Amino acid sequence: MQTTRRNAKVGIKAFRAALVLGLAFSLVGPLFSKTITIIHSNDIHGIYKPYKIKVEERERLIGGMEAVSHYLNMIRAEENNVFLIDLGDILTGTLAADIEYKGLPGGAMIEFLNRLDYDVWCYGNHEFDKGQPLVLKLVKSAKFPTVMSNIVYEKSGQLFSPNPYHIFDLAGLKIGVIAVMEENFLQEVYKDKVRGLKVLPIVPVLNSYVTQLDEKTDLIVVLNHAPFDQGVRIARNVKGIDIVLVSAEDGRFKDVDGVLVKSTFGHQRTLGYLKVNVEEDKIIDYEEKLIWLWADKDMKPSPQITSLVKEVEASIKSEYARVVGEAKFDQTHKGYPQKNETGESPLGNWITDVMRWKTGAQIGLHNSGGIRAEIFKGPITRANVFDVSPFRNTLVVFKLTGQQIKDILELDVERGQDRFQVSGFRYRHYRKNARPPGERVNYVEVDGEIVVNKGKVLYPKKVYTTVSNDYLVGQAEGKYFSFPVTCQENTGLILEQVMVEWLLEHKVLDYKVEGRIVELK
Repeated sequence: MQTTRRNAKVGIKAFRAALVLGLAFSLVGPLFSKTITIIHSNDIHGIYKPYKIKVEERERLIGGMEAVSHYLNMIRAEENNVFLIDLGDILTGTLAADIEYKGLPGGAMIEFLNRLDYDVWCYGNHEFDKGQPLVLKLVKSAKFPTVMSNIVYEKSGQLFSPNPYHIFDLAGLKIGVIAVMEENFLQEVYKDKVRGLKVLPIVPVLNSYVTQLDEKTDLIVVLNHAPFDQGVRIARNVKGIDIVLVSAEDGRFKDVDGVLVKSTFGHQRTLGYLKVNVEEDKIIDYEEKLIWLWADKDMKPSPQITSLVKEVEASIKSEYARVVGEAKFDQTHKGYPQKNETGESPLGNWITDVMRWKTGAQIGLHNSGGIRAEIFKGPITRANVFDVSPFRNTLVVFKLTGQQIKDILELDVERGQDRFQVSGFRYRHYRKNARPPGERVNYVEVDGEIVVNKGKVLYPKKVYTTVSNDYLVGQAEGKYFSFPVTCQENTGLILEQVMVEWLLEHKVLDYKVEGRIVELK
């Protein structure tokens, strides 16, 4: 399979012609073919040690920085011209992304990338979870270029990133790397963390920069911190680019009219592999695959990676090794990073019950995407709880009417992913494609009282006290509610700490799916 660039550069053509003449018109075509191997990662989210996943009815270990180092060492030993890229979201997810390293919160994660010899990265939305100053410090700590082209300061219009793109020399090629952030970025991060920033539309920004890059480079790679479909849209609407790498965590690949669009499975499940053969400003051949980071085998990581893993582990162990409870069996969830299509999960039930336990609210709501890890059978440490809820979310109490409860559940079904976890009520709904909008939620029962029956709201004006987190209510109301939430009170209670408090009092965690959310056939 071959892909071709739309705009071949005159300079390279002239250079080839001159060499052909110099070699007496000999057949020298193969001499001009250059090969590079792009290895890319994204959405590491603080993972530095292997973790368990189920594969074909058995558990396997995957991920961890030592596994990354092992597989990179193998690739570099076998191939020349390896180009290593990260697409952001190295922070938020584990304690390794939270503890200080050389005075910098999350600094260990950028140090891992330094020691792995990354060539370039772009930050993701979760790098902003602790504020803009930390992002700038991470950029300064990186021993490789940081690129981002469409985040600017709202007042001045100047770029937040030091550079929109960077041009690299590798294998006799000029490689231009440019990055863009998802256009809903400001909605994905707490407002106070991104105040004063603005996100520019992706396609117009890329078109303006690629015009400059196309004259200076032989290969243009776009880093797209956004969903895969956005990468496809870029490929179709930005002329002159060759590759779009996407931080979509879905392990997909698509050849879009000659532009290669590729993502990985994030959370260190895989590295992306894309080897391209470039001749006369064209990708004339390529090989793409996913490299699974299996860690349940003999590995030979670089010593500097092993030493940093041990250093991080020691820092975490001293503070978070305390056992706070016990799980009688695995406490699972169906949310992040997978799409939660069915709703209810044991961890979701527990978290929303904990919210109500602490505040006395009638209803509890929590987004599935806010559940970042599972708790396995056995002792539960503070570190385990942090991994489940690493955002330092606070609890917010507010009011919902019977009609609003129906409306947000209808929106929840319509959204189809990152579904609500719920407490204090049960509801039944039809699938999204089974009924038209507004007619999917069939039944809602709050504390034994039927609020919605056969799709009709029985108590549209009755008010129910509700608790959620400050991301749903204070940041992403448009996504989850579609109306402004009034009469809200931020309690200041940090969800992670409340979960620990509950465990210390109740000792045992043994939640199951219990029919809080039922999909009707």
